[in-house]
Amino acid sequence: MSVSAALVRLTSPIVLRVPGNAARKLHGFARAEAGSMLDLRYAAAASPSPARRALYLRHALDEARHAGLFARAGDDLLARGGRPPVGPPRAEADGLWDRLGELGFVAFVHRGERRGCVRLQAFRDCFASDPRIVAVFDAVLEDERRHEAYTGALLLELAGSPKLARRALRRAAAWEAWRTFRRAGRALVEPLWAILSILTFLTLLPLAWVLRRPVRGSWR
Repeated sequence: MSVSAALVRLTSPIVLRVPGNAARKLHGFARAEAGSMLDLRYAAAASPSPARRALYLRHALDEARHAGLFARAGDDLLARGGRPPVGPPRAEADGLWDRLGELGFVAFVHRGERRGCVRLQAFRDCFASDPRIVAVFDAVLEDERRHEAYTGALLLELAGSPKLARRALRRAAAWEAWRTFRRAGRALVEPLWAILSILTFLTLLPLAWVLRRPVRGSWR
């Protein structure tokens, strides 16, 4: 079991008990699938190979269906709790094709599908008491395993050798880590700026109070 799957199994039973968290997690999956769908549609339009374009398009259609399944499952959980639905997911493409090229794109997708299979299986087990949610995960996992297999074969074909395929995977992993670091940095900038502003204000407040005090007596 991967570290990621182990963490999911350890923390999810507790986290998912918080009201609304299970639905938020399912809608998060829906947004991720919708974003992948957009990148795959772009790949289907940009690839020079008709055969690969067909593979990417089929994959994109699967991701669109997965997004709908997860969104409806999330709304179903909300409805059971008397909460309003969220509706279809909104997502943006990451521009992976233009940034990574076809080989890098396939390596990135293959890593994501391989990791996704492990994590989705772990989450599926966390929802084991809800047959309707389990059925959604089972349907998605069947497709995800097929996606992992075809992208692995395609990666080897595009790279030309197992060694070059492994190199492409390492590059995709490094790029993803850098992207995660940058996103985390942008997310921290605003709260960090607010904290620094408050600390600066509190530090200067005593000085401002001293400077505003009337001067008594004379220095002469």
